[in-house]
Amino acid sequence: MGTSTSSRGSGGKSPLVPPWADTDGKGPGPEPPPKRFGPFRRQLGEFVSSGDGGALRKALGHYARQATGGRTVGPRRFGSMVQVGGALFDALTTLQTGAIPPDLELETLDGIDVDVAIQALVEALLPENGDAERIRVAIIEAMSECLEGFEEFDFTKITHDMVVKVVVAYLSACVFGQVMLESNRAFSKAAEAGRLEQAENDMRSLVRASVDKHLHPALAGRKRLSGKDVEQAQRRALTEVWTEWEAYES
Repeated sequence: MGTSTSSRGSGGKSPLVPPWADTDGKGPGPEPPPKRFGPFRRQLGEFVSSGDGGALRKALGHYARQATGGRTVGPRRFGSMVQVGGALFDALTTLQTGAIPPDLELETLDGIDVDVAIQALVEALLPENGDAERIRVAIIEAMSECLEGFEEFDFTKITHDMVVKVVVAYLSACVFGQVMLESNRAFSKAAEAGRLEQAENDMRSLVRASVDKHLHPALAGRKRLSGKDVEQAQRRALTEVWTEWEAYES
């Protein structure tokens, strides 16, 4: 699935945590620092133009430390996305039993075309807020990846490990999508289309590796998890990812 690089993202004076993402009720966070996206976007542009992985890590370091307010604030920006991740886990684990998830307007999905089933899940879980489009893309990407090769949605073949993989892929796609949204014109630094695609793929891989490192161990092997447990695991993983990125050389 392609990624749009034309959005300019948040303005420098936008709240670190917009109202719809403030799911813990702690408010918008501190006053954003002046030109908070500048160092992140400059380093990201350097990475896009040169392919230098060190520049990418520096960009994400600036993103974590300055652009998003650090490890105590940045992960809160994903509050709505994390809630949907928990709801997605609950829906899939309920569907595994052959039941219809409560509070979701879903007919039985067993045996229908995979793409139709994924779209039904998207429509059932999608919130009406400023993150809706990134959530939509993340669910579709995660479910499509984990159900690759399936023609029909078959409950009997959905394992706990697959559900965990979906959640990891979903949160990774959310983080990647948000970083891309805030990149402004950084990806216009690519001299050719092939370089642009490679830069996006490299950044996606780094984000996925970071999220997987901190989220997968918290979910794998634990069979008695609720959606709320998965929400908390995602929040902790994001804090750990931000801590890791903050340590990248400035």
